[in-house]
Amino acid sequence: MFKLRLLLLTLLLMVSSCSTVDAIFGPDEPEVAVASTKDQIASENDQLGSDVSDLRAQLKQIKQDIADKKAMKAAELARLEAEQQAEQKAKQNAIPKDRLWVTVSFRSGFMELTSDSRAALKRLAAKFLSKDRTQTIEVRGYTDDEPIGGYANSRHTPRHPYKTNLALSQARADNVSDVLIGAGLSSAIVKAVGFGANDYVADNSTDEGRQKNRRSEIHLISQ
Repeated sequence: MFKLRLLLLTLLLMVSSCSTVDAIFGPDEPEVAVASTKDQIASENDQLGSDVSDLRAQLKQIKQDIADKKAMKAAELARLEAEQQAEQKAKQNAIPKDRLWVTVSFRSGFMELTSDSRAALKRLAAKFLSKDRTQTIEVRGYTDDEPIGGYANSRHTPRHPYKTNLALSQARADNVSDVLIGAGLSSAIVKAVGFGANDYVADNSTDEGRQKNRRSEIHLISQ
């Protein structure tokens, strides 16, 4: 009993000598812990916000990079397509729209066709009709440079009624076109034109050269 009283007296003295209970037991530690936790959460939230902002910025940059790559790819495809179109157009332009198909020769002073020439022209017309074509035909007549009736030192009697080489060349072209039309070609796609003593293909100073110049050319004209 004496010991218990002594213990209580000691405690009472300790309490009376302290200004507050905190002096004995110290500050309330749980409140400090709670405040520290709130600060930590706030700091973590700030960090998360910063991370989210960074991620959004990165995502925006990625989207921009993708858009830039798509634009570059589209531009490259457009360039390649333009090059292909230009190449195709160049190939089309390279295809001759006016192509010499056949040449028919004539004897000096003549506008008539030989039987062999007529037979060859009929076969040519059949060949033309055997395919679905969009071309037209132009027959071009020519002469050598010898005047009608011959040279001054070498006269001869022409075997045609024409007074000029231009008229003679037209008659030669007409005769060829008449055979083609008679063989089945439409007159709407066959044209005959005389050019007279022009567009030589050989030297007129030789018999062989003049023979080559007395001709009608059959040209295929592409639309």
